[in-house]
Amino acid sequence: MAVITISRYFGAGGITLGKRLAKELDYHFINDQLINEVAEKAGVSSEQIQCFEKRGTTKLDRLLDFVVSSSFIERHSDKHGYVTAKKYVDEVREVILNIYEQGNAVIIGRGSNYALQGKPRTVHVLLIADMRHRIRFLMENYGMTEEQADKAIKRADMIRRNFLDCFDPSGNHDDPRLYTMVLNMNQITMDQSAAFIKDIVQSC
Repeated sequence: MAVITISRYFGAGGITLGKRLAKELDYHFINDQLINEVAEKAGVSSEQIQCFEKRGTTKLDRLLDFVVSSSFIERHSDKHGYVTAKKYVDEVREVILNIYEQGNAVIIGRGSNYALQGKPRTVHVLLIADMRHRIRFLMENYGMTEEQADKAIKRADMIRRNFLDCFDPSGNHDDPRLYTMVLNMNQITMDQSAAFIKDIVQSC
C-alpha cells in the first residue's frame, strides 16, 4: 500500500518512469487525474486548472479571481473576498492526502512530496539530469527540435519553481533531505531507476 511521488526536472523522464512503475506494480498513475479532482473541488474546469498551472503561480491569484465559481470564493476567500494561491495549494494538498489514504499510487509532481512529507509507506523520488540530457530526451521521445526543447525546459523549470514556492518559499526544492532517493539520469538507465524504486517500495 505504498505511494510513490516523483518530482523531476522537466525532460529527465519522470512521466515515462512513473507510467512504467504504475504498470509494473499495478498502481494507479496520478497525473491528469489529480488536475480533474482539484478542479472539481475548486468548482472550475480541468482546462482552467491546466491553464493557470502552465502560466505559473506568479499569476495564479489573478487567474483564480477570473475562473473560480462564486460558491468557491464564498467558502474559501479571505475577509477581502480574494482567493489566494495558498488556498489553491490547500486543495491540491487535500486531494493528494486522499490519494495517499487509498494507497498503491504513483503521483507525478505537484508538490506531492511536500504534501506527504513524513508519512509512512511513501517513497519520494527526485529525477535530475543536465541540460544536454534533458534536451536529448525531449527530442527523442517527443519529437521536439533542439530549440523547442531548450525553450520548453526553461519555461517548465520556472513554473516548477514558482509552484513549489507555494509549499516552501525557501526555494530549496531539490534538497536531497526531502527525498527518499535522488536519481541522476545522466548516470543510470530507466531500467535501473525502476529497479531501485521497486526494491524500496517492496520493503515499505
